[in-house]
Amino acid sequence: MIGCAASVFGPAYLPHVVLSTLLGSAATPILSASLKKSISMPQWTWSFNLVALTSLMRSRPLLESSSTDASVEVVTTTTPGYLDVILSPLLGISQIFVVGSSLTGAGILGSIYMYSPKLAYHTLGGSITGCVVGILSGADLNDVALGLWGYNSALSSMAVGIFFVHSRQTMVLSASSAVASAVLFGSMQTLFGTCGIPCLTLPFCTVASACYLLEGQIPGLKLAIDPHSPEKNK
Repeated sequence: MIGCAASVFGPAYLPHVVLSTLLGSAATPILSASLKKSISMPQWTWSFNLVALTSLMRSRPLLESSSTDASVEVVTTTTPGYLDVILSPLLGISQIFVVGSSLTGAGILGSIYMYSPKLAYHTLGGSITGCVVGILSGADLNDVALGLWGYNSALSSMAVGIFFVHSRQTMVLSASSAVASAVLFGSMQTLFGTCGIPCLTLPFCTVASACYLLEGQIPGLKLAIDPHSPEKNK
């Protein structure tokens, strides 16, 4: 994920992108090892966010992209069509790897389905929910069509599906986490945007951590002993 972020938000000069990827990738496992000793839950993508955002705070790529040239502004202000909005959940899945492609999203979803059909439902349902929340909240349709409102919600729903035993309560939590992630993304996108950086997967990490702490607080909601997939969790 460090490489994906560096390729999209990093410097245009290829050797600098490679160097950023290597340095970031080297720092991430060191940070992960430290987090493993200090937190009592999965690390999600905290390490990735901390390393990537530390680098992006210096370059502030969104500030640069917003002031490059007028032709970019013309493209981004074009209203998306119905098909773009319909395909946005697939782009939300592809945006997990900082890719804006419905075909890539469909491929990722198909691969997840081969591993676990129910987990694929969590993924697609989460992304759809995030996109719907974006539309209902009056977000820029361009952002929705690009899948930006879907990827954090998809990740949160996946986390619930993987770490909790499948039940009705788990399905409710999956949907709720998708909504919460989208709402939090909307807030963080505005806040981080003023600094010229994306919020990456911080909404997912925050919501997933909160969901993990709900075990024992809601009857019927149980963490899996050996997290694997909704079909095999016990």
